Amino acid sequence: MRIAAACISLMIAAGLAACSPDPEEANLSQLEAVAAEAPYDASADAHAQLDSAFARASDRGTRVLVKFGGNWCPDCRIFAGMLALEPIAAYTGEHYEIVAVDVGRYERNMDVVARFGIDELEGAPTVIITTADGRIVNSGTSAEWRTARERNPQDVMDYLVRYADAPVPENAARAQTARP
Repeated sequence: MRIAAACISLMIAAGLAACSPDPEEANLSQLEAVAAEAPYDASADAHAQLDSAFARASDRGTRVLVKFGGNWCPDCRIFAGMLALEPIAAYTGEHYEIVAVDVGRYERNMDVVARFGIDELEGAPTVIITTADGRIVNSGTSAEWRTARERNPQDVMDYLVRYADAPVPENAARAQTARP
């Protein structure tokens, strides 16, 4: 088990370093540390975390970014690692409230998924961005990060910038901003 975790960590760190425009400039120690962490906490109260994120977003005038995924998923870990890179983390800290919801192998926190009007996740990670009042901004694009291993940090930054101030679609679905 320990060997498998180490292999996954090194694979993710190497993948993230390869995504860097200049791999020699990549901060490998930061990438390895992020890759070794488990970005999804199975014991967390996802409803409480989401409720808090909506409240903070309302107070701060930010958006809410929800990542549905699991620690078993390489793309989930890669996406989490890219969000932890310093320039991206600084940007998200100013513009987003981030919530990582552990869905296990699609058997955990499905009631949290349902708060977004989703009956079943198509894959992981699924990323949903909402306004503080729950209007979904990135409708139709929530599953595009299932191929995070094929992306680079600039793709993540471009995505975050695009949705930080994007107008809300006229037909935007609305997530429940408080625990049902």
